Order: sequence, then C-alpha cells, then structure tokens
Amino acid sequence: MEQQQQALLISALTDAANAILITDIAGRIVWVNRAFCALSGYAERELLGQTPGILRSGEQTAHFYQTLWQTILGGQPWQGELIERAKDGHHYSVHQIITPLLDESGTISHFIAIQHDMSEQHAEQLRMQQLAYHDSLTGLPNRRQFLGLLSRAIDNAARQHTALAVMFIDLDGFKNVNDTLGHAIGDALLIAVGERLCGAVRKTDLVARLGGDEFTVLVSHFSDASAVDVVANQLVSVIDEPFALEQHIVQTHASIGISLYPRDSDNVHDLLAKADAAMYRTKARGGHGFMHANAN
Repeated sequence: MEQQQQALLISALTDAANAILITDIAGRIVWVNRAFCALSGYAERELLGQTPGILRSGEQTAHFYQTLWQTILGGQPWQGELIERAKDGHHYSVHQIITPLLDESGTISHFIAIQHDMSEQHAEQLRMQQLAYHDSLTGLPNRRQFLGLLSRAIDNAARQHTALAVMFIDLDGFKNVNDTLGHAIGDALLIAVGERLCGAVRKTDLVARLGGDEFTVLVSHFSDASAVDVVANQLVSVIDEPFALEQHIVQTHASIGISLYPRDSDNVHDLLAKADAAMYRTKARGGHGFMHANAN
C-alpha cells in the first residue's frame, strides 16, 4: 500500500501542471517535473546537479536572494514573485513557494519549490493598462493619460521656470467624411492623422487623442512662442496633404487652438479649456489654421 502511495505521489508531481523542482540542502537540483522543463526550456539532464541560479535573470537583487535563503534555512516556507530567465534568454514571471523538507531526525534535507507561471496574468495586466491609458483606435495616449502627463509637465516646468504649450486640434469636415464615405474610412483617417501628427512633432512633444476627431499636442522645451507657431504651422501643413484611404482620396484640414503655461493658466483643465476655446475661434474664422488663447 505504501509503495502504491509513493508511486501515486511521484506520478502526481511528475504530471502536475505547476512547475516543481527539488533541491538538496546545498541548493543543487535533484529532481524536476515535466512542467518545469517546459517552462524553463531546459531538459531534465541539463538541470540535474545545477542550482536554480541557472535561471537567474538579474532582475532580483542579492538582498532578495539573501532573504529567501535565510527564510528557508530557518525552516520556514518562502513565497513571492520573481523573474526567471529561460534557456532561450526570454524572461518570465512566476509565483514561487519554497518549502523545506525534513528528514527523520527533523533536519532540513531538501527544498521543494512549486512555481505558478504568471506571464499570462502579467500580459493581461499590461493589456488592461494599455486600454486604460491609450486610445483603442490609434494607440495614442488618451484623455486620462494626457491630463496626467500635462499635470506632471506643469510641475516640472514650475520647478525649472520654463513654458509649455497645449494644442487642441480638430479636423475640418470630419463629419462629412463619416457621412459620405462611412465610419470605416473615418476611422482610417483618424489613424492616419495620428500617425502624421506624431511624425511632425519633435521627440520631446506628445500627441494624444481625446476622442472623436479631437487631438492634443503637448509642446515643451521651447525658447519663445514663435517656436510653438512653427510646430503649429507644421501640423497644419501635414494634415493639408491628401490621405489615400483604400480607394478614396480624402482631404481634410486642421483647426488648432493654443494655450501656454504660465501665460494663460497654471491649471491643467484651464489650459485645455482655453486651447479648446481658441480652436473654436479658429473654426469660426474659417478653420484651417491656428490661434492662441490670448489672441483678440
């Protein structure tokens, strides 16, 4: 009966879905299951006699491992998340529980580690974060992220006594594109506009999509307002160029409103609102251009 139980235990550990390894008191690997080999990419023969250090990714500190060893050598289980390095070099995340195993005299003889692969869970968290802070159509930062980045930019500008510009961009005639060519072409136009805006700004600037056909640009690191006008003119010019979308050639233009920190406001929402108002004044003037918030 005891042999049957031992055989059942070995079979259960061998075929378990979680990665499992057993080491001796010195940390040398004496047994691994199939799931551990699949997760790490190493064959059993490559792991036996090695230490778990073969999987060390460099993401954990020496203090991390010191605490781990102090815990298990003290006879206590340890659990936590760590990043391992597979045989092919890619990193993966696991939640690991290490339990000391005692011999008949009560002395620690081995350690058993059970790992749960966290890679899929972490990938899902990254996807959720992407959805929370990025526009699902264009992949650009969304309103939430833009406002957060603008707030931090204002704090940095206040410390460094520098200026910022917020540009609020709306496409002229976008509704007509949707109505005549359909929403699929409208979406394709929005994606193309986002790409052109990103290609036209400097590396230090930020492009976001607030929703609909409304985009924003955060401009920093400029000496005076004339430098902002250069960027605005560039954005108007790149949107002027016709867009080839499927079998259609689509023409649109940009109306832009501009507010400056600290000239117009030192508040995130005020800066955005004043740039928005300036954009509507641009449209009232016929669109296809830009105006500053302080313009008459």
